[in-house]
Amino acid sequence: MNNTLSHPTINPILAFTVVLALAGSTASAMDNDLRIVPQILAGTAGVEPGVALEWRGLDKAVLILRPEIFLSEDGDLGAGAAVLYDVSNNLDLPERQAMAIGPRVVYHNSDQYSWEADVMATWSFDLKGDSRAWTHAVGLIGAVGVVHDKDDDDNEPGASVGLFYSFGF
Repeated sequence: MNNTLSHPTINPILAFTVVLALAGSTASAMDNDLRIVPQILAGTAGVEPGVALEWRGLDKAVLILRPEIFLSEDGDLGAGAAVLYDVSNNLDLPERQAMAIGPRVVYHNSDQYSWEADVMATWSFDLKGDSRAWTHAVGLIGAVGVVHDKDDDDNEPGASVGLFYSFGF
């Protein structure tokens, strides 16, 4: 008889689909700013192309919910989420620039790395700058934190940098 406990794994595709469905239906029902964000990050866990959603409530536009799904360097899907705070007004940035910062948790789902907890920052630039501002934007992503190394079964410093494009609905 096997007495080992099995740990259920989270299917990142299912988790992202559920978040997307909830975000999309809620955004449709309420007055929200929803953006789809293709991205590519490179760092401790390798190169990870992916896509995120950025969901802002227009009444509280300073908070950004940002679920993401990405392809790990091993070819498996990983997923994560961040809650960012838009600090643009505090930094007195030009009108077509924005910066947000906040906590992020991801599961890399790769052979070497699993969970990562970090602080993420995004800087974005509005490409249109007209009455439909923030429909198209580009930007930079940076994240610094702790990642779990499965090979050594320990936690170590982790960092990622990347680029993104966002399209607002």
